[in-house]
Amino acid sequence: MDNTNYIALSRQMALWKQMDIVSNNMANMNTSGYKQDDAMFTSYLVQTPQATGIGRAPLYFTQDFGSFHNFAEGVLENTGNTFDVAIQGDAFFCVDTKGGERYTRKGQFSLDSEGKIVTNEGAVVLSENNAPFFIAPGETEVTITENGDVLTENGVIGRLKLASFEDNQKLLKTAGTMFENVAGNAMVIGADNIKVAQGVIEKSNVNAIEEMTKLIKIQRSYDYVQQMIDEEHDRIANTISTYAQLA
Repeated sequence: MDNTNYIALSRQMALWKQMDIVSNNMANMNTSGYKQDDAMFTSYLVQTPQATGIGRAPLYFTQDFGSFHNFAEGVLENTGNTFDVAIQGDAFFCVDTKGGERYTRKGQFSLDSEGKIVTNEGAVVLSENNAPFFIAPGETEVTITENGDVLTENGVIGRLKLASFEDNQKLLKTAGTMFENVAGNAMVIGADNIKVAQGVIEKSNVNAIEEMTKLIKIQRSYDYVQQMIDEEHDRIANTISTYAQLA
């Protein structure tokens, strides 16, 4: 395989990765708290023996080197549900999963069979004391204040653990709306500019029209590269056939 095909294939592989990301964004358009991802690309320079001399240049391959998380806030939607909670500001809910502490903007909570406040996936919502919230069987009036305090008719039972990070881009998306922090990325609990709204959910920040437009452009680019590969293959085949006839 010659260099032209290698370069074209590197572009196709990058487009395939981008298509996966855009498709996942579209699949989560209606997932509350979901944050859009975007692929990041760069040119990968390869110096070849033929790249020296006047008028010659090294080869440039396309390389995808990661994704960018768009943490812009989604639209807030009133639901009136007691355990639907949204964050206004740069922070995340802290939840305890089987893999350890994770962070999410998806505030669709409920009570499990033990009276603990949990996510839809069953992860325990944490208080600032790293303890679960327990709602007693007889407690029916649950209020969540702007500063994250969780109260019942019997008083305050704790404050939501709301985490802010030095660099959100260092967070690793583990699944769906869940993120994991990395070593060296400073975390602050309970920043002053954070507010909590009860009976509200934060919708996905994916723009359906923009993502559909991206998908169409990616498909066209992929088809164009494939056409170039096919034409290059035909060119080589014709060249070989011509030389064979002259031999």
